[in-house]
Amino acid sequence: MSALSQLGDRVERSVSLARHTSLRVGGPARYFVSTEDAALCAKALGAATHDGVVVRVIGGGTNVLVADGGFDGLVVKYTAAGFEVVPGAADAGVLAASAGAHLGNMARRLSRLGWGGLEWGATVPGTIGGAAVNNAGAFGTCMADSLLDLALVTAGGEPRTLSRAELHYEYRSSVLKRGELGPVVVTSVRCDLRRTDPVTSYNRILAHQATRTATQPRQLSAGSIFANPTGDHAGRLIESAGLKGERCGGAEISGQHANFIVNSGGASATDVYTLLRHAQQAVWERFEVWLEPEVQLVGAWRDEQRVALLAPVDRAETAHP
Repeated sequence: MSALSQLGDRVERSVSLARHTSLRVGGPARYFVSTEDAALCAKALGAATHDGVVVRVIGGGTNVLVADGGFDGLVVKYTAAGFEVVPGAADAGVLAASAGAHLGNMARRLSRLGWGGLEWGATVPGTIGGAAVNNAGAFGTCMADSLLDLALVTAGGEPRTLSRAELHYEYRSSVLKRGELGPVVVTSVRCDLRRTDPVTSYNRILAHQATRTATQPRQLSAGSIFANPTGDHAGRLIESAGLKGERCGGAEISGQHANFIVNSGGASATDVYTLLRHAQQAVWERFEVWLEPEVQLVGAWRDEQRVALLAPVDRAETAHP
């Protein structure tokens, strides 16, 4: 009997990942664990490692594109969502949040309670654990600006705490996102907060929300599809290449913001991938700028599909004689 089988019905089989991702596309996971129990997460990671089963950890399911063929491995989703603020000296405070807490909802609640520092996160989808892994950010601020440390469990069952310095944050990246520590599940996050006037703080959130509503689509999406190249914006380049409103099946390059691919109804993962590649190549051919995806491919994508995201195609090499 496999180690995963020994966990019994705590491990689900053939679970559709579409309902666990913000794009609502993608096939099933072979194994799936969704739990508030950090110990079970560690056991599942260890069992998968023992069985030679690949692992993927998700939070809110943003910034991922799950293949239509699904994921032939174990998906772990940690759902504990509580949080508290520990007041410190003067106007300082420390947020201690379970990794499954929804960042936007929590930021709004903190604001109403007079705690500032995460107002930018009120418009960011997903969990605070996912935000910490991805160094999520908005309006010129990111997780690296306020995170103190995070706790996680490893496949060996050992709890670890990583400081901000140990996460080696980069733009929308960390050692965890880069997979440098192997499969781990983030269980909690601590951030700096400061006392603030609730009205002023919430007005700041309302201003951020107004900006988001005016500039970004409300349809299903994975968030920004590409990282902004140095000194420019991916959305501007895609729009300048004339791709706003471009469609493939049920997927569309948003007419509101070209750095979003939205599911306008019935989209497949292949539809989204096709548009992503089309945008990359079109921007390269016009501006010689290669857009690097923020969205990560998960599951049964072919090697050549993954490699194609890394560099432009030379049309002369691929042309038929």
